[in-house]
Amino acid sequence: MVKKIILCFLALQILFTACEKAGDAGGQDPGDGSAGQISLTVSTYNVLKPDASARHQTNMSMDKPEVRQALASTIATTQSDIIGFGELDVTHLSNGKYSLAKICSMIRDYTWSLEWPNHISSNGSLSYSYAEGFAFNHKKLELVEKGYVWMSKTEDIWYEKPAPAYGKVGSPARTCIWTKFKHKETGKVFWVFVTHLPTKDQGGQENMAKVVNRFAQQKAGNDPAILIGDMNANPNSEAYSILTQYWTDGCNRNWGTMSGSSANYSTHYTAAQYSNARPDRRIDHLMTRGCTAANYRTAIITYKVGNEDWCPSDHLPVTATVTIQ
Repeated sequence: MVKKIILCFLALQILFTACEKAGDAGGQDPGDGSAGQISLTVSTYNVLKPDASARHQTNMSMDKPEVRQALASTIATTQSDIIGFGELDVTHLSNGKYSLAKICSMIRDYTWSLEWPNHISSNGSLSYSYAEGFAFNHKKLELVEKGYVWMSKTEDIWYEKPAPAYGKVGSPARTCIWTKFKHKETGKVFWVFVTHLPTKDQGGQENMAKVVNRFAQQKAGNDPAILIGDMNANPNSEAYSILTQYWTDGCNRNWGTMSGSSANYSTHYTAAQYSNARPDRRIDHLMTRGCTAANYRTAIITYKVGNEDWCPSDHLPVTATVTIQ
């Protein structure tokens, strides 16, 4: 199976090289529409490595080349122009042992921005466990601005500095990354927000959904905007209802086979789990405002552990084609 993954990797390298040459020769980006309309591939991917059991730690260890290859192949397969990441480990960051940028070195068009904290201590120091981040296609897009804020659990406010946020944000702390992009060919401007809401049990989920809405409205104004991330909120939740008062869910039908997360955290994460009809587990979302999303999809790349097919994360990536007029 490792040989198959390596062959898949080589095929992806050839594919990306061919696409790069075609784009250089063709003049106009093949993903762009006519009359100034642009079409972008956008994804969100929670890449948590669960540590609930020794079995998880062994079978999903990034020390295994097949796990690293499966993770990189999953990211590459989305062919994203923009991809947001959740629950990054410190080892995934730029100088980390398993830096995503190095693992995904075949994606030469990406600029990586992964060092965005999501935890905070009482003295205001930052932790990069469960960090967030994003990567984008720098041939198509120019990053105009970027930043992040800490969201309050109980009040409709956010904090730009970590020290005042401690005690107000709660545990675990949650942040929202904001980015402003310009499409190089058309000059069109749009915003992307990356966040990770707490679970229902952790508290503050509904309030933070309100904060995300108001912050995005204040930041982006009337410009097109995209929200991506693990919201820990399925379509039947109050937090989802709050989010969709401002945003439009990119998924417009019941995707029973796109759980977005495994059924529970007490079992191992095999491909079979993701094939179960569990729409109530659709907690990773791609939402839009002032633009449209279509062709909602995922990617499943597996590796072998004995006779089982395993996924490299306990979540699947969520991908859609976003059109901006």
